[in-house]
Formats: sequence, C-alpha cells, structure tokens
Amino acid sequence: MSNTGNTAPMTPQERAFADQVAIWAKHMQDNRIYGFRLPTEAERVAEAATGERLFMQPNPRQADLLTAWMDPKYKVFTFTGGNRGGKTFIGSCIGESTLFGKWLWDDVRLPFKHRYPRKVRYVGQGWESHIKAVIIPALKFWWPANRPLETKKNNQGVDAIWKDLATGSTLEIMSTSQSSDVFEGWHGDLVIYDEPPPRDIRVACARGLIDRNGRELFCATLLKEAWIHREVIKARNEDGTPDLSVFNVTCQIWDNVGYGITKEGIEQFSKSLKPEERAARLDGKPSYMSTLVFPRFQRELHVKPAFKIPLDAIVDISIDFHPSKKWAVVFLATTRNGFKYVCNEIWEHGNPKYIAEQILRIIEHKDNQYRIGRCIIDPLAKSGTDNDSDVYSIIEQVLGSHNISLDVASKDKDNGIALVNNLLWTENDMPSLWVFDTCPMTIKQIEDLMYDADSLKPTAVKVDDDFTECLYRLALLDTQWFPPKSFDISNQRSMML
Repeated sequence: MSNTGNTAPMTPQERAFADQVAIWAKHMQDNRIYGFRLPTEAERVAEAATGERLFMQPNPRQADLLTAWMDPKYKVFTFTGGNRGGKTFIGSCIGESTLFGKWLWDDVRLPFKHRYPRKVRYVGQGWESHIKAVIIPALKFWWPANRPLETKKNNQGVDAIWKDLATGSTLEIMSTSQSSDVFEGWHGDLVIYDEPPPRDIRVACARGLIDRNGRELFCATLLKEAWIHREVIKARNEDGTPDLSVFNVTCQIWDNVGYGITKEGIEQFSKSLKPEERAARLDGKPSYMSTLVFPRFQRELHVKPAFKIPLDAIVDISIDFHPSKKWAVVFLATTRNGFKYVCNEIWEHGNPKYIAEQILRIIEHKDNQYRIGRCIIDPLAKSGTDNDSDVYSIIEQVLGSHNISLDVASKDKDNGIALVNNLLWTENDMPSLWVFDTCPMTIKQIEDLMYDADSLKPTAVKVDDDFTECLYRLALLDTQWFPPKSFDISNQRSMML
C-alpha cells in the first residue's frame, strides 16, 4: 500500500486486524439477528472500526416484551402504540425465533411443551400494500444467511410459506383480505397479527392454538377494530377479574428514538398528521377512542359487583322493541344519595305478553322487590291509532294489572347521550352512574357504541345499540329520589258507604 498524504502504511498486525474485522462485519451484516443485543467491548471497538451500525439492541418497550415472552404463564401478548414504535420489527423477530426455538443472539431456548417442529402463522393486511411492502422485508432482514431456508410462493407471488430446514419449523403468511373460512382447520404454536385483524379471523386462528397451548401476539396501531381493546387488551375472566395470561405493552413513537429513528424525523412526520391522528400514530392512543359515544366509561371504574338494591330506591324500566331481534330491557335504580345503577337487564326473544311477564318476574323476585318509578317503551311499539292489539297495548295491559303504568319513550337521542356522559363523570370529578357486572350486554354496548366518522351520528358496532338506547332514554327521565309515601289510616273514623 502506498503512503498517501499523512496516512501511515498499515502494519502487518493492523492489516490482519482489519481483515478479521471485515470478515466479522460481513458475517454480522448477513446475520443481523445475532446482533439484536448490546455488543461486548471488543465488539464495540470492531463495530466502530467498520463505521456501520451492526448491533440493534431492543428499545425499552421491546425489551419488556422479550422478557415477558420467557414466562410460560403468558399466552396473549399485545404490542400496540404509535407508528414506528418497532412493532413489525419485534413481531418478525419473535416469529422467526419461534421457528428456531431460541433467541439466536444469546442462545437462550424458548419455552415449548413439545419437541415437534414449530408452526407459526403471520397475519398481515393487503398482499401488495402491507405484506410485500412491510412484512416480507422485515422477515428477510432478520433471517440469518447461515441458516438454510426454503420458501414457496402463493398465487399472489408472495413468499407465503417459510421453512427452516434446520428444524423443519414453518411460518405461514396470510392476509386479512382472505375469507375467515380459509383460516380454519389449522393448528400451531403462534399467531402474529401485524395490524388489527377482524374478530372472526382472530377466532379462527385462536382455535388452532388449542392443541399446542399456543400463543398470540398482536402488533398493531389501533386505528380501528375496537374489539381488540375490549376483548384482548382489557380481557376479563368470567368472574370479571383481569385475565393474567395477557401481557400488554403500549409504545409511543418516541420510544424508538435512537433505535432506528430520530426526533427530527418524527417532528417532520407529525406535520403531515391531523390533530386526532397524532394521538394514535405518535402517542399510541387508539384512534377509535375519539369516536366513542361514551368515552368516559371505564370498566374498572363503572362496573360494580351486583348488590341488593335498597327497598326505597326508585327503579325505572326502559323497553326497546324490535319485530325480529331480541328485546332489550334495562332497569335503572336511583338511590337516596342520587346515584344511579343499571341493576338488571333482559335480552330475549318473545312475544309482548311474555316480555311483560319476564319484567314482572324480575320486579317481584324475592331478591329484588323493586320500587318501580316509570316504565317506558320504544315509540315504535305504539301504532298510529288506539287499539288493543299493538305491542304497546299488550304490554300496558299486563303491567297495568300490577299497577305499573307504561309511557312512550323520548326520541331525543343527542340530549340523552349527553346526560349519560354527565352521569358517567360529573362536575365533581366522580361518577354517579354504575353498571352491575350482571348486565353484560349493557356493558358491551356502552363500550362499543361509536360515532360514524363521516356523519358524526351515533352508530354501533354491528348495529348493537338496543341497550344504549334504553339507557339514554332512562337518563332523559331525570329521576330524582323521593321518600316512599305512606298513608296512616289508623286515626280515621270508620264510615259506612
């Protein structure tokens, strides 16, 4: 080597070291997954000599997920949050590591209850826009060149089947654009969802995890599919207690600064977003939360274990009628201190007489003994002319025989919704409305009801809004507690009529 400028020629030792660094750097470039950790001091020196970043240790949120992954008690994992938080990055890494059976960067084996080749399903969205553009490059980034791989293309031209020839383990890539029927009949160890899947696809995939006691990993920015927040992130056991087999990680785009992105890049990206988009794409707050009709409802705060309603509480009843769907009936109690409790519900098919009788059974049950205030019904139950055969009249006759009057409910939906939200969180920074945990349909529909993004009108997920309609109509009654009236006739004179 000739001496140019002030650069001294390399000694034989320096040249030998440079050659070794070049060989090592080429190995690390071809096998990135081995560098998913902090480098040793010697590796740090060698990395600096290459002038290239060869080690990409997990960001703090990814590290939390990797630590929890080693605990067998967790079966469902969520890694949700803002864009560029490293969700696909960590999802593809875990997917391939499951095939290998261990973390290649530190040779630690992953927990499995069998010795068969592992089977992983990776679910993306559009074949061109998402799977080809995002998922496939991430999988290729992590796959080590020194590990034999066999891939097969599907009819979309995508490498949809990956087989690790060292273990025989396979990874299958699927798209949410496929019918949910296609996802049936599979069994495996892990399902990874890159971005939110429809619920029916999740159910079909989860069924295939039963045989091997498999796991699920949701890596998503929650722009839609609100059921994931309710049924996965906030999963509950049948008794209402938190499901401790679920591990949740929420990341912000800022968590990945210094781990592949820069603050300046985020600020430039932020300029292209609307204010409501920034919450979801930068801070990881689900965007559908901004369209919830009852955003103040929190399951941990507003759902109470059922207790016996005081005898002096006033219980109002709202009936939602539909000619083909189930009837929805909500019972709302107002107690002496002004607090309100959804204390019972009915969700059944039946004719008007049967539903009215079911209401009476609840009212007169020995564990209830409700003091009834007002009973209201959907205006559609009453025909345009007075007759004895419409829904309203039939129910009125049955309830009237027990001294319960029936009125037509108000149609003022907007004010009713506003009143419910005011009850969920009052000006005194506390709730005055709760729902018993024995009323699951009311809870579900309060959590699901959303405004249509275009019309800004309340519309429900899968048009299930019967119980919320009952609730806002009850709120419009604005029932105020008053003491029961008692009549003392002991001092009255007897009269002969």
